Amino acid sequence: MKTKEIGDYGERLAIGYLRRRFYRILERNYSSKHGEIDIIAKKKKRIVFIEVKTRRDCPESIKRYGRAAAAVNYEKRQHIRYAVKDYLRRNNTSLSPRIDIIEVYFSPDNIRKHRIVHIENAFGEKG
Repeated sequence: MKTKEIGDYGERLAIGYLRRRFYRILERNYSSKHGEIDIIAKKKKRIVFIEVKTRRDCPESIKRYGRAAAAVNYEKRQHIRYAVKDYLRRNNTSLSPRIDIIEVYFSPDNIRKHRIVHIENAFGEKG
């Protein structure tokens, strides 16, 4: 699988995970001039903006590249924050926002074997 296909597969797995936890998916791959948000979902009175990172689940990969969430560096966080502000402004929502990261790790031997790590409020912001 190519990198883009792996990322898309990870997003589909994340959506399935979220739906099983009663999140309602509002949008996928929301794009603004500031950046993209992989998934926008709603749960109760929260609107949740989710960045999905997919990686091979093997010690060599994690040792070399770190946890998947580590790829969301300062610059990427700023792009996400600006895209969130843009979405909230355009959609005039009263829901309380939160930014999460979902890490999807798959077995190098079998992409169908995977595990998901959901990091709620990944940026540690109040809201």
